[in-house]
Amino acid sequence: MKKHELIFDERYVGSVAVNHVSKFYGEDMEVKALDNLSLQLFTGQFVVILGASGSGKSTLLNVIGGMDTVSAGEINFAGVDITQLPDKVYAQYRREVVGFIFQFYNLMPNLTALENVELAELPGEMLAIDALKAVGLEDKADNFPSELSGGEQQRVAIARALVKNPKILLCDEPTGALDSKTGKKIIKLLMDMNKDKDKIIVVVTHNSAIAEVADRVLKISDGKIVSDVTQKFPKDIKDIEL
Repeated sequence: MKKHELIFDERYVGSVAVNHVSKFYGEDMEVKALDNLSLQLFTGQFVVILGASGSGKSTLLNVIGGMDTVSAGEINFAGVDITQLPDKVYAQYRREVVGFIFQFYNLMPNLTALENVELAELPGEMLAIDALKAVGLEDKADNFPSELSGGEQQRVAIARALVKNPKILLCDEPTGALDSKTGKKIIKLLMDMNKDKDKIIVVVTHNSAIAEVADRVLKISDGKIVSDVTQKFPKDIKDIEL
């Protein structure tokens, strides 16, 4: 399968449009995780989505990233409604377009740092060792996750996402398992990944301090966007406390 066999319209590659999306769980659809939610995300923005546990923020990430399906509505990326893609092409979207970073790293314990990153390598994109260099861990390439600190493991996870040069980078509580100092380093690293302004970067968190450095802050409650603020003068990462 060739890269981007999805046939995206390059005119729209800079945005994701979530249109009237709902997500229900349970045999009787009694749990409403997302409720007729609509929003648009653009390349170049560092977006933070705030919400309490159970608000729907992680579900929103999962449906944008193709890790879960919607119950109603559509999600458009580059002119394509990803909710209507055939399974094989949907998998290609997840593999080539989306990068995920999780709170607890999701590294393979029996693989070295380099081997964990190599799992995500794509032809024609960055090499795994170069991705480790980008996060300052080339000297830990042969270490297993158990031999790395929490911050180092998260940097390996970021390298794994970075290596395939994703257009959409989705981060679910990426600093939740880290101390404040290390967490700030991780947020700075994520922000630096978008120096060329060619990615959509979204961080979901319950930590409102992270929102202070964001270009745009969304608040979600009961599966709905209740606030959407663009910050003209976000704080410098060094000036906040996580």
